[in-house]
Amino acid sequence: MEYYYTPKHYISSATLTIVDDEAKHLGRVLRKQQGEEIFVTDGEGSVYRCKINNLAKELIDCSILEKLNSLNEPKVKIKLYQSLIKNPDRFEFAIEKAVELGVNTVHPVITEHVINKTTNKTERWQAIALAAMKQSQRCVLPKIFEPVNFADAIVSANGELKLIADEKENDSRISIADIKDSFSTIDIFIGPEGGFTANEAELAVSYGFKILSLGARKFRSETAAIYTIGKLL
Repeated sequence: MEYYYTPKHYISSATLTIVDDEAKHLGRVLRKQQGEEIFVTDGEGSVYRCKINNLAKELIDCSILEKLNSLNEPKVKIKLYQSLIKNPDRFEFAIEKAVELGVNTVHPVITEHVINKTTNKTERWQAIALAAMKQSQRCVLPKIFEPVNFADAIVSANGELKLIADEKENDSRISIADIKDSFSTIDIFIGPEGGFTANEAELAVSYGFKILSLGARKFRSETAAIYTIGKLL
């Protein structure tokens, strides 16, 4: 079963419309035909079993046969604050895998060790998230925010549990195994090459963050994100 996507404003109680690139892909690439059944998500928690009624060049009209809610979504909502990475391909890989695993939102962060502080490809990153949502058969499309400075991100973070991954030795560090309670929302900060500075870690702690150890191994930034999300979910 493969999922397709259309925004909620193209959906009524009995019908939905698929437009633009998604419609082209269904019609021209996959060669879908009138009368075929497909599954379409609105990216906001619902999946619709539909029958194709009409195919045009950039528009497909469907009848809704059944509405399904909250399929394949984790109970905990994880907000990933991923520091920008020198290699943009690795940053995009982190977004792709984080969405596939089940994060709720992704917030690109500019820290002191970030080399390319001008990178902003939010539209492209959102497209990667959309493809990853469909690939993993999720029904929630995570929002990819514009890059934000570290201090602003720390101040705005409001999860029930707030974590900052830091490899430096610290007596107050915890491991994922130490997290025994259940939380509905978790904010996790992942550093760039070189990690976070001591000042950044101190600022995070002053705002209620716990310093998270990822163990004895030293991970690449994108690997740290994937490892942490997988363990928390």
